[in-house]
Amino acid sequence: MSWRYLAATMLSLFAILMSACGHTGEESLSTDGLPDLRGHHLVVYSAMRDEVGRSVLELFQEKTGCTYDYIYLPTQAMLGRIYREKDHPQADIMMGGATHAQLSAAEHRLTSVVFVSGADTIPEQFRSNENRWFGIASTPLAVVVNQERWNKEFAPRGKTMPASYEDLLDPDYRGEIAFADPNAAGTSYTLLAYIMQHYVDPTMFYTALKQNIGMSSYNGFEAVQRVASGQCLLGVGFLDDARSLESSGFPIRAIVPEECAWTLDAVSKVNRAQHPREAEAFLKFCMLEETQEVLNRIAFSSATHPQAMTEIDREMMSHYGEIDFRRAAREQDTILNNWNTISSAE
Repeated sequence: MSWRYLAATMLSLFAILMSACGHTGEESLSTDGLPDLRGHHLVVYSAMRDEVGRSVLELFQEKTGCTYDYIYLPTQAMLGRIYREKDHPQADIMMGGATHAQLSAAEHRLTSVVFVSGADTIPEQFRSNENRWFGIASTPLAVVVNQERWNKEFAPRGKTMPASYEDLLDPDYRGEIAFADPNAAGTSYTLLAYIMQHYVDPTMFYTALKQNIGMSSYNGFEAVQRVASGQCLLGVGFLDDARSLESSGFPIRAIVPEECAWTLDAVSKVNRAQHPREAEAFLKFCMLEETQEVLNRIAFSSATHPQAMTEIDREMMSHYGEIDFRRAAREQDTILNNWNTISSAE
């Protein structure tokens, strides 16, 4: 066997092995310009409903080949875990949760500055001016009512269905409100922060609300589920959660107050992420019109991509009140200390 033949044979075998086993990542499996990430991995901490977050990641895997670990945590718990792990990050992506958590993570430099292709299509009010987080969906904070119980127990008395957050303070609702623990859940913290910014005496509001709470929960979706099941008459929850249960046939009605509190589900790359390239590809994927259309069809929320927004989205956003998310992040300890020191018996 000549050395030329041997060399040619070795080169051929090398080319075959590289073709079969190696992916440079420069190729693309889709027409969206996303990289080929077969053999790569991504770890995501998410405060979005499980079926929503997993659906998004399944689509990302379909488009790129990237596998993933998905860990659900309520907003406050997610933020706390990211903070505790800051020296040795375990997650690559922080996804969803109340907006103040993304701002808090950004201010503490727990997330990275990333220049994401397509991010400039998202309106400025829905993304970080430092390019640390990017909004993918928004939803208002609603008052949720069990329609069957209301019709049987309160409508015959001529009671008017609650139309504002203040209506939840009515003594007639003592023990009838489902409310998630704001120390863990961004849903309830969003209400407390909104009240802090809009009321002269927020402590009075907190005290009256706490007296009416019948059941507490670890996350906001669970509180809405308790209303849907009839365990509680009323609750506070994001509209997308209520719509998801309504679509499944539960007798739940969601009422969005005028000038309501609201939140923005956003995504960000964890600082010092172990899989930075995969994380940045995921952020790019989240900016796509198709991704947001799929996401918001499943989530029952409103898109932030202008081409994915519907007229219903725009109408809903017209109800959003003013809320300073940066202030909400800054005042978190004060607000929670205030809430925690109030006795439900007061």
